[in-house]
Amino acid sequence: MHFRHNEQVTGSKSPHLLGLLASAAAVVLAASLLVATPASAVSPSTSGGVTTAATAIASSTAAATPVDTSIRKAADLSKFRPGNIISDEVFFDSSTMNVAQINSFLEGKVKVCRSNYACLKSYSQHTPNRAPDAYCNGYTAGLSEYASTIIYKVAQSCGINPQVLLSMLEKEQSLVTHVYPDAARFRIAMGQGCPDTAGCDPAYAGFFYQVYGAARQMKIYAEGRWFTYYAPGKTWNVLYHPNASCGRAPVYIENVATSALYYYTPYQPNRASLAAGYGEGDACSSYGNRNFYQLFTDWFGSTQVPSVRLIKASNADEIYLVADKKKMHVTNSTDLAAYMAVVGWYDTVSPAVIAATPNGGTATRFIRDGRNGGMYLIETNGSKHHFTSADIVTRYGFNMSAYTSLPPGLVDRFRTGTPVGAYFKAENDDRYFRWENGTRRHVVNQFAWAQLSAADRAYVATIPTASANRIPVGLAILPAGMTVRENGSPDVYVAGTGAEIIHLPTWGLARDAGIKDAGVVPSGTLAKNKPVNAKLSAFLSCGGAQYAVDGGGLTRLQKATAGATVTALPDSLCARIPKTGRTIAEAVFVKAAGADPVYLIQGNQLRHVRSQQRLAEANGSRPLYFLSWTAETRGGFGSAAPLLADGTFVTLGTAETYYVEKGVLRHIQSSATLIRLAAPRWPTVEALPAAYRASYQFGTPIP
Repeated sequence: MHFRHNEQVTGSKSPHLLGLLASAAAVVLAASLLVATPASAVSPSTSGGVTTAATAIASSTAAATPVDTSIRKAADLSKFRPGNIISDEVFFDSSTMNVAQINSFLEGKVKVCRSNYACLKSYSQHTPNRAPDAYCNGYTAGLSEYASTIIYKVAQSCGINPQVLLSMLEKEQSLVTHVYPDAARFRIAMGQGCPDTAGCDPAYAGFFYQVYGAARQMKIYAEGRWFTYYAPGKTWNVLYHPNASCGRAPVYIENVATSALYYYTPYQPNRASLAAGYGEGDACSSYGNRNFYQLFTDWFGSTQVPSVRLIKASNADEIYLVADKKKMHVTNSTDLAAYMAVVGWYDTVSPAVIAATPNGGTATRFIRDGRNGGMYLIETNGSKHHFTSADIVTRYGFNMSAYTSLPPGLVDRFRTGTPVGAYFKAENDDRYFRWENGTRRHVVNQFAWAQLSAADRAYVATIPTASANRIPVGLAILPAGMTVRENGSPDVYVAGTGAEIIHLPTWGLARDAGIKDAGVVPSGTLAKNKPVNAKLSAFLSCGGAQYAVDGGGLTRLQKATAGATVTALPDSLCARIPKTGRTIAEAVFVKAAGADPVYLIQGNQLRHVRSQQRLAEANGSRPLYFLSWTAETRGGFGSAAPLLADGTFVTLGTAETYYVEKGVLRHIQSSATLIRLAAPRWPTVEALPAAYRASYQFGTPIP
């Protein structure tokens, strides 16, 4: 119940009793124990556009009314704070429910209304116009508006949480859960204008007038102009009960919403009231503010908002971090994701909540811990990473004086990760870079990344895109020992551990050397790297030692191959090309893996060995060993005169035919001799270039 504005008690604005229950029959309005006064079952009456239930009161022996059983007894009264019953942010947040949600809530609280009665879920009335003023934005009249619509429109007009109005309707007249409310309950639905010591003000009679009047009155209380005796920020002696002999106790009123509740119901629950939970206390117990707290908590959750949270207005897109009672604008998605990782999803609140929260600047991911001055970068996975020096802060484009100062509790909610180091990436960009000598070195792919040390891969700082782009481009970090090719270019290179790269002439040579394909890199990636002034070859020199490519690695040679092209490689490349672990005296023969043709290496040329006899002759007393080369690698060598098998016939750029005997070529001087030597088969003569002549030994002619 609520006192009229002009009532005076002991020289001050008179308090009123809202929800004070003096006896077991009329006291306990706690949700699960609520027992409504039964009414006779008569037909509804309609007067002045208001549909209500009958007003006759039945015998007190009538059966108890069933009440909502879905109420969760979640309220922990040990957490009831008389100085902060509900936060301002919750109390004045009009965006928590729309009409459909309010209607669904009411439907859930009363499944079936007693026949011939209008419960709150089905109650409707014609509503009047109300002009806007300093407290509410007015009201546009409607025909047969349901209670859910009235509650919503009033909440929006006066900037009061509709959940607050629903809780007050229940604690005042049990209207939310009552299954056969009479007309009297609707006339004094909120107790507005109904003092404990006098009759109700007829100006507030009726459901609409009660809801609109109570919501507007709360805003008048919040203004703090006319009502000052429970002003926030001060300690007040608050009574336990209308009977002054029950005593009072000092309460520090922390916020506006709590002061408004005390203006409306000027009593705090005593120890017995709180200990009773949902039951009765003692003769000095009051229950109004206790029941409000319990009902709101049971139905809607905490009456408080986290001291740190993310919010946005219902009519705007901007999102703010609220901390230390200030709002800080979160300006991009990466920063938002970092805060959401520990704070959770943002709340949508009324514009009034945003406007009433003092501005605290911008919330970035560059934060400072006020306890020790430590600077951190927070990430979207909920981690924080220490800047160990001012140089690292400025390196990545942050300003030592432009940080976001967070309360210690929020700083601690971010788990501690690896300090900010040399590796970074730009927001909304998957590329990794290493800061080195004032440049950014692109780690071109997953193969290059995997080759870095575990310490290097422990953390990659995410920095603003503009900051990343301001760092000059340096050498690319390539996958050492693997091939790379720029997008749109046919040139393939083998990368070393440093800046050096070497051109790869064929894929077959890469396979023979054990070099793996790492794929394509973006155009321009290799612009800063240093190509070796040569192409990769089958013979390589590494640190003074000679090697030959050999079926997937490098085989060491004790003796250099005379006349062959040898490519000297820098240590950075040599270190990354795999070794077979074998050492041979010298490179003499090559063949394809699993194939029969054998070739003798002579400088930069290969000679096909046509017979086992020629093979043995060419090898001599050396251990026999075949290097394994693909056709592409062999194709990089010139073709020289083959080592011919005995019994074959050849020409050397002229009509003269020669017969091979013990590796010596003998001129056949007649056709009859040719046929005789080839018998019993018809002779097959191989034509060889005249240039091969110098490679052979010639014997005496055969007549």
